[in-house]
Amino acid sequence: MSGWCIVLIAAAVATSAAFAQHGSSLAGPAEQIYRNANIYTLDPARPRAEALAVREGRIVAVGTKHEIERYRGPATQVIDLHGATVLPGLIDAHAHMAGLGSYALGRLDLHEARSFDDVIAAVRQRVAKAKPGEWILGGRWDHESWPGRRLPTHAALSEVSPDNPVWLTRVDGHAGIANAAAMKLAGITRDTPDPPGGDIVRDADGRPTGVFLDNAMSLIERVIDEPPADFERLVLEAQKICLSVGLTGVHDAGVSPAEIEVYRRLEAEGRLKLRIYAMVNGPQAIEYFRTHEPYRGEHLVVRSCKLYADGAMGSRGAWLLEPYSDRPVNDQGRPNVGLNVMEPEFIAQVAADAARRGYQVCTHAIGDRANREVLEIYARALRGREDSDHRWRIEHAQLVALADVPRFGRLGVIASMQPTHCTSDMRWLYARIGRERARGAYAWAKLLRSGAVLALGSDFPVESPNPFYGLYAAVTRQDRDGRPAGGFQPEDRLTRTEALRGFTLWAA
Repeated sequence: MSGWCIVLIAAAVATSAAFAQHGSSLAGPAEQIYRNANIYTLDPARPRAEALAVREGRIVAVGTKHEIERYRGPATQVIDLHGATVLPGLIDAHAHMAGLGSYALGRLDLHEARSFDDVIAAVRQRVAKAKPGEWILGGRWDHESWPGRRLPTHAALSEVSPDNPVWLTRVDGHAGIANAAAMKLAGITRDTPDPPGGDIVRDADGRPTGVFLDNAMSLIERVIDEPPADFERLVLEAQKICLSVGLTGVHDAGVSPAEIEVYRRLEAEGRLKLRIYAMVNGPQAIEYFRTHEPYRGEHLVVRSCKLYADGAMGSRGAWLLEPYSDRPVNDQGRPNVGLNVMEPEFIAQVAADAARRGYQVCTHAIGDRANREVLEIYARALRGREDSDHRWRIEHAQLVALADVPRFGRLGVIASMQPTHCTSDMRWLYARIGRERARGAYAWAKLLRSGAVLALGSDFPVESPNPFYGLYAAVTRQDRDGRPAGGFQPEDRLTRTEALRGFTLWAA
């Protein structure tokens, strides 16, 4: 996409995913006419246009400059775009607004750390400014970017923070490292059992290393006594960032009922400028469905929930059909196939309830076992409703057994995927699962050709919120330095139009 001059007209005047078609019945002069543009309409019958007309913040017509001239009145403002490309408003179909806002407002951001020593240095600086006993909270570290690519252990971290509990989450949000002070507050010892759906990583002598995976993270997080973050402040800060990179809509993947009320108030007060599609946190979904009808406002939609089937491949918590190639046995000597973080029976219960009440189900599933389990659950819950406009989703769908790829299209399940996850993870993917299984990894084109709809996003703050990085990754399957030549598993590249649809119409 480099070299394009791009104008996101929809960001300024309308946040719908597609432009109104030419021939609108809305008569009368426009307030603005934009002309001399390269407009992508995403209408197969008329994919390009050169001018558009706007009235009351809505695009009322697109077409040739001669067709749009009839909307010109005495007071119409005419803007010459000098050949710039105009896109529909871009939508991030899976992201975390509060998480993005927290790092923007000072949470310790470790995404540039290139070694655990860099993490230690950053914590040392933060400790120097902290009061004794004050928690040091941060995240976005990625051991796959460090020499040796090994998960860290807490010893060096504990040494620089003896009087401050520290909790630092991994970039994927499915693992974290705690120092000795934090583990002491949480009562963690070598005898602490792993919780269902979680893993306390231990050394050869059975002692906790400080790393906690998935549901085990709650053992630390439940004792953090910092004041709760101001959700409104976090969202408004994240909104600034999203608007600055050209996003007009965001699907916020997992919010509480109280946070939904904040969103509704911001919408009512006219301070919500993004279109937010909010997913209710899974554990609260059934009660929320019982007490609330689906909500569709001008800038807020609440008609779905977010569930979790497994963890992430980067921290080896994704639930696989076969063990991990680079760590086939876990600390207890059992086959290491990852974690199912919510029991399938619970996911099935929520799905059945959602189907009755007209709610959408969005389930995080990364590993091939997790994707298969969720597809089975959806098939049972949707029996007799297969032709309904249910729009149920699997979030991430990063590794899908090739035999399961056609089931997305047959069941009408949306694959909600993040192109930059592929270009971040390709460094270690073959080591993690081997080349044969990797044929079903980040299989955008395979899923699309089988009849699935792709809703594309970033999963920020795991990745950058800039949607143009996602568009580039979707088309090239290369990192920002153009590696590897030809793209990673290039048979699953998308065309530019398909990628744009994924961030606009299909996300909508």
